[in-house]
Amino acid sequence: MKLQLIIAFFIFVPSALAQTAERKIIPGTKCSMIPPAGFEVATNFSGFQKADLQASIMVTELNTAAQTLIDGFTAEALQTRGMTLLEKKKITFHQAPAAYITVSQSLGTTPYLKQMLIFGNAEVTILVNGIYPEAHKNIEKDIRQALLSTTYNVNQNDDPLAAVPFTIDVSHSEFKLAKYMVGSLIFTTDGKLPSVKPMLMVGTAMSTEPVADRKTFAIQRLKNLPGGEASEVKEVQPVQIDGLDGYEIRASGKNQAGKPELVYQTMLFPEEGGYFILVGMTTEQPEANLATFKRIARTFRRK
Repeated sequence: MKLQLIIAFFIFVPSALAQTAERKIIPGTKCSMIPPAGFEVATNFSGFQKADLQASIMVTELNTAAQTLIDGFTAEALQTRGMTLLEKKKITFHQAPAAYITVSQSLGTTPYLKQMLIFGNAEVTILVNGIYPEAHKNIEKDIRQALLSTTYNVNQNDDPLAAVPFTIDVSHSEFKLAKYMVGSLIFTTDGKLPSVKPMLMVGTAMSTEPVADRKTFAIQRLKNLPGGEASEVKEVQPVQIDGLDGYEIRASGKNQAGKPELVYQTMLFPEEGGYFILVGMTTEQPEANLATFKRIARTFRRK
């Protein structure tokens, strides 16, 4: 499975300042940072946020070569994601080649700015995003200072299961934890990522905005997956798990190799807003894996 499929699983919704003096560990990662004053540790993704400004700093660790990701951030590639490249600088960060990228992007009628720091080595890439409304451009320098304070400690305990606001039980299946990313857990049956084996992703929205038409929203969320626009929805059923109402969807599509693929999605909606999401994908043993996806989904519990 290509890296873009993993990244695109997570919705980009963001949630002046001087830095605090305290360096803080970023839960679920091997990184730490000195965040801007007023920013708090986020509970639904790895990073920090200042809700009243709808500003956030998000950290993602990827098992890919840093240079590969840097090269992939072209103006053309960003444009396909609705982003406009404003500046891309090659820099040296922690004595290694890195990049600092600035883009603009609109969400609805609100224009946002995003600063991105990309660094790492041939095996691990750290992607640090600072996101804020263009109307609050005055925090630009503080965001940049925070991003450039990021450090990576290979010996730091990232404890992904403790970093998410939910539990999920895969113990009676072949699924193994492969990756924690942006407040979500990614499981594969071989424990690897990328993987061509069945995959299961469980996470939470980065926005706490209430969802009005939940059924339509759930279907559109599935369609927003890479290749999802071609997926054919076969079944949509109401479901209740852990006291939360939601929808369970079964769809058929094709993977990037053109093979038939089962897509399973469950979305659960807290009354206070936002949602939890579980997505399963497989090209092998669709009926058996569908039963497994459903069984695991029903073990979901909020902490």
